Amino acid sequence: MQDLFGNELPEQQKKTDEGFDEFWSAYPRCERKGEKSACKKKWIEFYYFSQKHIILKHLQWMVTTTQWLRDNGAFIPAPKVYLNQQRWDGADIPDVKPKDLIDPALAKIEADSKKATPMPDHIRQKIAQMKGRS
Repeated sequence: MQDLFGNELPEQQKKTDEGFDEFWSAYPRCERKGEKSACKKKWIEFYYFSQKHIILKHLQWMVTTTQWLRDNGAFIPAPKVYLNQQRWDGADIPDVKPKDLIDPALAKIEADSKKATPMPDHIRQKIAQMKGRS
């Protein structure tokens, strides 16, 4: 298809729900989280799939802000409101360091165990004798 000047027009981008499941999973649980089918319809209708990376990055950042953490998430907007207002649009999104997947207490135990000296063999043998393993 060509425009008035004979230039080829790009094919219309196909509407898809690509990225919606990631969005829905990333959206924090709150009392307002609902209307999944309406959100999915809006996601497809307004081509939000083409902005999924910026939306997911914005969500990743927002869940760390005091605004969304305050009062146990009482100020987290409904996902439909978030999409309607395009809250990611024009937002300055700082880089968010991913949270450590390991519990800090477990990390400390692991670090301490690496610093520890190994048990001497003669003590290991004595313990084995006391347990009746020798």
